[in-house]
Amino acid sequence: MKLHCLVVDDEPIAQQILEKYISQIEALQLVGKANNAFEAVNILHQEKIDILFLDIKMPSLSGLDMLKTLQNPPKVILTTAFSEFGVESYDYGISDYLMKPVSFERFLKAVNKIVMPKNLEFPIEKVQEKPALENEFIFFKADKKIHKFYFKEILFFEGSGNYVKIHTENTTPLMVLEKLSALEEKLPQKQFIRVHKSFIVNTAHIKQIEGNLLKIKDKTVTISQSYKSNLEGYLNKK
Repeated sequence: MKLHCLVVDDEPIAQQILEKYISQIEALQLVGKANNAFEAVNILHQEKIDILFLDIKMPSLSGLDMLKTLQNPPKVILTTAFSEFGVESYDYGISDYLMKPVSFERFLKAVNKIVMPKNLEFPIEKVQEKPALENEFIFFKADKKIHKFYFKEILFFEGSGNYVKIHTENTTPLMVLEKLSALEEKLPQKQFIRVHKSFIVNTAHIKQIEGNLLKIKDKTVTISQSYKSNLEGYLNKK
């Protein structure tokens, strides 16, 4: 099921950029564009919106002032050319804050915060450990394309400098521009664990552990001494 998006910006070029980015993400669907806050509120009353891309500086009513009027706002990603609003904007419970001109990489990072289960907000009393769902996925950009990976299909990540190689069971490994340390923060912690400075593995695919070697399907990953306690802690819980 696609997430419905609304773009609110008084600059046509800014609207076009976001529209283009949204069209490249399979999980997103643009259902409306508004030139000001008043048009946006009307659309919000008529359509179910999951993600609101909202400009701050707009005539008559700013994006932040508009948020004050919404009782149950959708997930909000603010866009602006003015950095001084950054700190204040997080008081409104926004998901992310994008500076114009918005790059696709930064846009993708903001969207991943919303579409990835790790970042979904639930009341504490309702949080339960759940099996992987079909809609648990992440996007990566490589070879001028957007690639979608379901978490359950990923065997492990292999880091090398500023790049990460994504290993899956049935496809050729894909190299993407991403630091392993940055990727680690985005992954569901109950499903992925770091076992080496160069490896993050999917615990669901661990087949065998012998000494400092970990077998995942038909591949072998090294466990380093510095990260061995991570794995031992996981195994003790299980």
